Amino acid sequence: MPATLRFGRYLLVALAAGAYLVLAHLTTARDEPSTLGALVAVLPIAVIALAIAWRARHRRRALGLWAVCAIGLALAWPLIESRFVWVYFVQHLGVFTLLAVGFARSLAIGEVPMITRFARLVHGEALAPEVLRYTRAVTVAWTLYFAVMAIASMTLFAFASLPNWSLFVNLFTPVSVGLVFAVEFGVRLAVLPHELRTGLVDSIRAFFDSVRRHSPTAS
Repeated sequence: MPATLRFGRYLLVALAAGAYLVLAHLTTARDEPSTLGALVAVLPIAVIALAIAWRARHRRRALGLWAVCAIGLALAWPLIESRFVWVYFVQHLGVFTLLAVGFARSLAIGEVPMITRFARLVHGEALAPEVLRYTRAVTVAWTLYFAVMAIASMTLFAFASLPNWSLFVNLFTPVSVGLVFAVEFGVRLAVLPHELRTGLVDSIRAFFDSVRRHSPTAS
């Protein structure tokens, strides 16, 4: 794919994600029932779930389960409209909690740190000792970040105003994730030799290539 076309695609994705986050904040901060707010909260999850069901090994069962959940959502729609903020809360808290637990478990004795796994997808199984030490330290850093974000989300939702919590979830969260990536990349440039560095784009590409290779629908 030409670089210009690739950049344009990434730009469109970034703009769409930004527009979604702004819309999510505007509907959430009003703290009132909203059909638009409920749709913004539920539709992305429903579409992602449908895509996963379509690619599942047992497609008919997965699609059937998705249909049952969709019917349940339709029946409970008045409640969802009045409490759609809880969808964002469960989603935000759940994602960061699962990430914190997953990264923490990968640090246990006998396990491979999560960032080490990503590095191996790019460089292969044999990693230099300094890379192993670095990737383990970065896994610890990400674990702490995810845990802090989960605790902060829960605390703000319980004790702060809804607009402030919405700012944290919809605006501060993506900015902070980007900052952590940027800081980690700067540290990587400073402490690792050039031939041992793994770029973020390379890691993401290797990860999705691995997912596609192990996908049940892969040929």
